[in-house]
Amino acid sequence: MDTAATIIQVLLALVFFAAGGSKLAGAQMQIANFQRYGYPQGFRLVTGAVEVVGAVGMFAGLFIEEIAIAAAVWLGITMVGAAYTDARHSSPAMVAAPLVLLALNVAVIVLRVA
Repeated sequence: MDTAATIIQVLLALVFFAAGGSKLAGAQMQIANFQRYGYPQGFRLVTGAVEVVGAVGMFAGLFIEEIAIAAAVWLGITMVGAAYTDARHSSPAMVAAPLVLLALNVAVIVLRVA
């Protein structure tokens, strides 16, 4: 179980570091998405920071389980918001990605608590 949690944590850390980094860097796709969602660009920066902090937490959680659990909760809540946003502003297929990431965060919680 520890190996599975470690693999999922590394995967989540990489995904969220890339996603958050692209938001913080002002990638044109991210700017356009937040405009389409009707969210201010400041919220894009906050979301990017939340994702990068969560990614760092996932990496740190490889050494301290409690940090992994906290990061998984933090990122899981973020993915609930992302799924809600995609459900309101995107095609139904776009909701799948945040739901998969939410499920992986739940898996980290379950595996690290067990």
